Amino acid sequence: MQLNVRTYVLYALLILVTVILQISIVPLIRVMEVAPSIPLIGIALISLREGPTPAMLYGFPAGLLIDGYAGEVVGISSLALTIAGFAMSFFRDPEKSALLIRSGKAVTIVLFGAVIYSIVYALAYFRTLDVDIAAIVLRHVIGTSVYTAVVSTIPVLILARTGSRLRV
Repeated sequence: MQLNVRTYVLYALLILVTVILQISIVPLIRVMEVAPSIPLIGIALISLREGPTPAMLYGFPAGLLIDGYAGEVVGISSLALTIAGFAMSFFRDPEKSALLIRSGKAVTIVLFGAVIYSIVYALAYFRTLDVDIAAIVLRHVIGTSVYTAVVSTIPVLILARTGSRLRV
């Protein structure tokens, strides 16, 4: 595979935009303290197009930016996004990646990645707290994962509608 600098710069801009959306828009659309993970959708696109290494390399700084802004324990979002990007890349098919990101399978893959992300995040963040595990699973794992998958239908539908006219 040939190194295309323009593609990687566009991926970096995509991740930066998703992080800015995560910081600015997501607090406004929370439902009962459940929020989608917008950068995870960008990481899913990268993992399905490029594979595990680029997905992990873009997921780590995205998580650092989110943790740095939120003032939480630095590194938890980085770890979760890195592992989720790696896990989602198992569904990568280099020959059919352009079709895959425009189909409903992409939403399922984002749901899978969101479950991995939420489990890693919950285990790393809540392990020291005295909280109910069932409440964490229902609210933070299932709720966040489903919400992220629902939000991921927007870019999938846009990509499906534009067809091959929009290059990803």
